[in-house]
Amino acid sequence: MFKLKNVIDPEEIRAQLPGEAGGVGFLFHVTEWDDLSLLFEGGDERSVERERALWDEKPFIASPIRLNGQVIGANIVCPVPPEFWLDSPSGIKRFRETQFFPALELARLAGLKMVALGGSTPYVCSYGTLLRDPKSPHITTGHAATAAMLKEWVMECCDQTAINFSGAKIALFGAADKLGSTVAKYLCYKDTPKEIILIDTPDKLKLLQALANNLMMSELVVRPKISIHAVDPTTSLPAFDGAILTSGMNASFLTASNLNAAKFWIDDLHSHTVNTEAKLASRDNTLYIDCFARGPAGLEAVYPFHMATKQDCFPCLAEGFVAWQEEIDADFVVGSPSVWTVAHTHNLLHKHGFQVGPVFGKNDESITAASYNEQGEREKNGV
Repeated sequence: MFKLKNVIDPEEIRAQLPGEAGGVGFLFHVTEWDDLSLLFEGGDERSVERERALWDEKPFIASPIRLNGQVIGANIVCPVPPEFWLDSPSGIKRFRETQFFPALELARLAGLKMVALGGSTPYVCSYGTLLRDPKSPHITTGHAATAAMLKEWVMECCDQTAINFSGAKIALFGAADKLGSTVAKYLCYKDTPKEIILIDTPDKLKLLQALANNLMMSELVVRPKISIHAVDPTTSLPAFDGAILTSGMNASFLTASNLNAAKFWIDDLHSHTVNTEAKLASRDNTLYIDCFARGPAGLEAVYPFHMATKQDCFPCLAEGFVAWQEEIDADFVVGSPSVWTVAHTHNLLHKHGFQVGPVFGKNDESITAASYNEQGEREKNGV
């Protein structure tokens, strides 16, 4: 019923890998049904019958990953979107057995040695701690690189919008989940903003309180102010200069007015859970950045990730790349990474040429500090 547009045999990847060291993989799931049209003929046609049939589709290699024209790995896709499995234990178990473990086996057959996990796949395997076939490739959750790049993007956006980072008030949406708590801890490491507002849904208030207590008791030279806020569609937001949206947060309740109230937003959701109309309506008034990493010259992530260039990739892929380059012969980042693990990974990202890319707005046009300040002047003058 589903027909792949491009079929790549794992042996085709294995045969092109350099030497005997093995390659790097990026394992992820499609975000939503509409993404299937990128991969399958007629993938956008949806019906109850096709939804059921989708579970029979196996993980596949979507594209190679290249460096200076040399194949160094592959992107491996699980075609079942999280709407079918993420909200129930039985759905997660089914995805793990029919998609995740077979995807790791496909990576092994393709000769991949280190596999970075994207999307919700770290959650499926208990953030890398779930027992798996010992013949499987090593894995890394991507959370350390993501936390590192999110902080780097905050500092970059502060520069772009003429905000003093050390005096900034930063909101962290989805702070109660594993990635959110890792980001919060890294924001408190070394250079810190003036205040961090931990935001999540009311049912996670106790987790927010525990995280705030943990941050305030940590051994930091400078402790930023920590506050918490429970949010839902009926509550108003506190004031802040900039915000981070992490993967544990459904932020569809955000309005154009909410977005306009902050100088910038950094989105690691990589889905349409933020109201598209709100993003478009606020386009000229606030920076809205999808979190990504610009890789070293010659890197081609290839799969259509909706990035500005092929050289750009998700931070989780970058984490797998640096672990592979460092020839780490074990799982790299599993569980909740410590601040020291994030800092070490951040150093490796810089060592291997990863950085924040040029600032791109929601219309994919490059934004410079000059153009942003011009817009601010027009607003002040009522233009």
